[in-house]
Amino acid sequence: MSSPFTPIQLTDSAGLELELLPFGASIQRIRFFGTEVTVGYPDPASYQHNPFYLGSTVGRFANRIAKGQFSLNNQQYQLPVNNGPNHLHGGPDGWHQRPWRLLDQKADSALLYLCAEDGENGFPGTVEVWQRIVLQQGEVRLMFKAQSNKATPLSLTNHSYFNLNQSAADISNHQLQIFSESYLPTTADAIPTGELAPVAETAFDWTQGQQVGQALAAEHPQLALARGFDHSYVWPHWHKDQLPQRQARLYSPESGIAMELWSDLPAVQLYTGNYLSSPFAPRQGLCLEAQHWPDAPNQPLAPSAMLWPGDLYQHCISFRFSQQQ
Repeated sequence: MSSPFTPIQLTDSAGLELELLPFGASIQRIRFFGTEVTVGYPDPASYQHNPFYLGSTVGRFANRIAKGQFSLNNQQYQLPVNNGPNHLHGGPDGWHQRPWRLLDQKADSALLYLCAEDGENGFPGTVEVWQRIVLQQGEVRLMFKAQSNKATPLSLTNHSYFNLNQSAADISNHQLQIFSESYLPTTADAIPTGELAPVAETAFDWTQGQQVGQALAAEHPQLALARGFDHSYVWPHWHKDQLPQRQARLYSPESGIAMELWSDLPAVQLYTGNYLSSPFAPRQGLCLEAQHWPDAPNQPLAPSAMLWPGDLYQHCISFRFSQQQ
C-alpha cells in the first residue's frame, strides 16, 4: 500500500498534467503545456501541515458555519471552531487532513474514497464520499458523490490557488470575470450578513471582467474588512438539478493562459490569498471555490445544503484551460 503522500501522476496527453495526493485529496500541482498554474508545496509531506488548504478537498462543509452551530431536526449541533468564533472547512481535522483511499487509477483519471464517521467533528451521520478526478482535452473535472445514513450538512470543494503567470509572483495582473450579479456581504468575521447585494457599480462587479489588482485597490468597506476579496458570488435561481454552467474565467496576459470554472453548485467563493504567508506571499494565488453558500444551515436565503438519508450528493466542478493567441 503506497503512502498518502506519494503523488499520483495524471495527464490528458495533450498538454495538461496533474499531481494528486491521496492525503486530503489534494491537487499538488497542475501544469498546462509546462507552465505550473497552481500554488503548492514542493514537498508532498508539507501537506500534513497545510493551514492555507492549498489544493485540498475541504469538507464536510466548505467555508464557514457561524459559531460552529446549526439546528437540524430540533437538535442543536456544536462543531469545533477553528477560524475566530466560527467553524471553517470542516474543522481542524477536516477532510483536508484525512488520507483518502485510492480505488482506481488510469493514465488520465483517479478515483478516491473517504468514510467519515457519525459524530466526526461534531457532524451527524456516517458519510461515504467518492471523488473522481478526470483530465480530458485541457479540462480537470472533479466529480463528487456522497451518501449519509443521517441528515447532515454537506458542501465539498477544491481549494486550489491559481496563478496563471509564468513568473508566479502574484495575481494582480490577472483578468477575472465572474458571471454572477449578486454577492454576499459579510460581517467582520466573514459570516454572510443575510443580505443579497447586487454587484453593479461596485468593486465586486466582475461581470464584464476587470484586473484583479485594480479591483483590490478600490475603496470599499467590505474589502477593508477582509483585506481583499473573501466573498461568495451566488446564483439565486439555482436549483438542485442545475446543469454545470460557466461561473468564472481567469486570464493571464503574461502567459496567455485562460481558465474557466464550470460547476453545478450555487456559489463561488473568491479568495484573493489575502492571508497567505511564508513560504508563500499574499496574493500569490487566488481561489475560485465552487460550493454551497457559506453558513447555509443558518442562512434563510440559502438553498438547502442538507444531504438526507437515501439521497445522493452528486456535483461536478471543472477547470478548463486554454492557450489564447
